[in-house]
Amino acid sequence: MQTTTIRALAKGEPFRLKDSCTAPVWVRGEYSRQARKYSTHRFDDVNHERLLGGERVVYVGFTF
Repeated sequence: MQTTTIRALAKGEPFRLKDSCTAPVWVRGEYSRQARKYSTHRFDDVNHERLLGGERVVYVGFTF
């Protein structure tokens, strides 16, 4: 898997927080100007939201 930051991802792009095949898949959402963080949610559960900073390193380039 390759690494990148949340800021570099496009809206709707999937990623993982750990370099593991069993780690859950997350999806990048909108940028919240008020919180100064990016809204993300789990691929299989849209109600499971998490705010992450733009410099957070994530893993992309996987198939699921």
